[in-house]
Amino acid sequence: MASNKLSVVDYVILVILLLSSAIIGVIFGFFKSSKNSAKEFLLANGDMGALPTGLSILVSFLSAVTLLGTPSEVYVFGTMYFYQGIALMIASLVTALVFMPKFREMQCTSVYEYLDQRFDRTVRLCVSFSFSVIMLIYMAIVLYGPALALSQTAGLNIWLCVISIGAICTFYSSVGGMRAVIWADVLQAIVMAIGLLAVIIQGLISLGGFKRTFSIASRGGRIEFDNVSIDPRTRHTVWSLLIGSSINALATYGFNQALVQRYMCIRSTRGAKQALFINAIGSALIVFASGLIGVILYAYYADCDPYTNKKLQEIDQILPYFVMEVLSNKKGLPGVFLACIFSGSLSTISSGLNSLAGVLIEDIYKRLLGRQLTDQRQGFICKIVSVLLGVLVILLTYVVSYLGSILNATLSLFGVFEGPIMGVFVLGFFFPQANRRGALVGFCVSLALEFWIFLGAQITKNQMKSVSLPFSIANCSDMTNSTLTNWTTSTVVSTFFKRNPLIDLYSVSYLWYTPIAVATVIFVGIIVSYLTHPLQPHEIDRKLIISVSDLCCCFSPKRWCGCKGGKAAPGSLNSRGSSWILADSMDP
Repeated sequence: MASNKLSVVDYVILVILLLSSAIIGVIFGFFKSSKNSAKEFLLANGDMGALPTGLSILVSFLSAVTLLGTPSEVYVFGTMYFYQGIALMIASLVTALVFMPKFREMQCTSVYEYLDQRFDRTVRLCVSFSFSVIMLIYMAIVLYGPALALSQTAGLNIWLCVISIGAICTFYSSVGGMRAVIWADVLQAIVMAIGLLAVIIQGLISLGGFKRTFSIASRGGRIEFDNVSIDPRTRHTVWSLLIGSSINALATYGFNQALVQRYMCIRSTRGAKQALFINAIGSALIVFASGLIGVILYAYYADCDPYTNKKLQEIDQILPYFVMEVLSNKKGLPGVFLACIFSGSLSTISSGLNSLAGVLIEDIYKRLLGRQLTDQRQGFICKIVSVLLGVLVILLTYVVSYLGSILNATLSLFGVFEGPIMGVFVLGFFFPQANRRGALVGFCVSLALEFWIFLGAQITKNQMKSVSLPFSIANCSDMTNSTLTNWTTSTVVSTFFKRNPLIDLYSVSYLWYTPIAVATVIFVGIIVSYLTHPLQPHEIDRKLIISVSDLCCCFSPKRWCGCKGGKAAPGSLNSRGSSWILADSMDP
């Protein structure tokens, strides 16, 4: 472990960040808010600007796990992960052009209202409940994971981190509502950018510049951009990142309540598009910056890997370890970095609390129990629910602390759930004859398949071929014989296991999980719908469908397809019937 500890200046920077977030909640909760309504709490009264909301979208799911995980990913597996930045851009642009206008047209508070209108209440409740459960678990992990890494490398008390972040998030998200969450996200986006730049600049200075850094990384096999293997078991390829990861990101940007709620807060659809374009550029820059830090980390530890040398318990601790070793002599810089990590957790958890409050009230309380509330009453209940959720997340963090080695596996469950959820929306939007039975069975089968692959991958991971790149501990001054022995034996232990016949299925790259889930929902949903009375053109509201002509309007100048405001003109293809493929191919 790094022996350096935080200075008083570092702690002051952390306290300023937390207090600033709390003050934002006070300002928008008690002074700037004109009314205590559900629309104000959940949607900021629909009058937010594009820039602050775009930055809020940017940091909502680029959490502290991302800030710590991306550098370690590049450190271990190389620079193929840089393509993730392009994938996030693609997903954000598709969301801006295709799905966001449709949701804004429907004026949904909860994105799952669409499923109620398109299929039925059962489908909506199943998807809403799945989202709620996994979001709670995800927030607990986002809160605990970084706190654990920081406690073991920077000497911070882990439960002080957990309680301070959880309490501040709960306070400003419940008091100030969505408006406070968005403006706090703006502050946290700035802090994250400063923290990443500080690490990059100081890292390059310590290594002697870009040229030397990339030269060392290249000799270590970390610089790779041309893996075009079509083997789906390969962890990172051009195809899995540009196709699989784009669909993964689309599941979040297009159909996750926390992000849909963001672009429903903006004054106009044009402004919402601008916000998503800002997110497209910003998310790519953050991935590239985090990836560059991974290259810097490898170049710095090329001849003495601290993980192999037993200085770290988990590889995700490599970045805070580097910061405390290299930057601790510059007072304030470790504090800036830690504020960056805290900001990642704050932004993700505050987003989750607000969106979960909306889902629980709109989908569970009002729809399941059939209770009607005034707008003022609903706003007050949302605040209470947000507080209770914050307390629940902190308590769940205590449970997560006992997960041990399966912590990372639990985190990947988020992707397991998002694929089937996206599949139901795709089935509803693009396959007009799909009915409620097809959607429900497709969702359940897809979720079961994803769990099967996920659990199989966890159980048989010791039988899977190692794909990590080599490390060196040749120049570690404190290297011991036991360290070398442990490292050597860990590379051959898998040869003693009997090979599972399904190992090829379980070895599929995690980036293909969401595409597999979406395809399963569509395939099963179409078959079941066909067997149980497929919907006819007159049985479905065309506002709930995205047709071929709609897609043409989304990606072409309006004058080319004769549409106005994203809707097909009379007599265009959209005025005809529907089919299994897309809404335009069958005449009634």
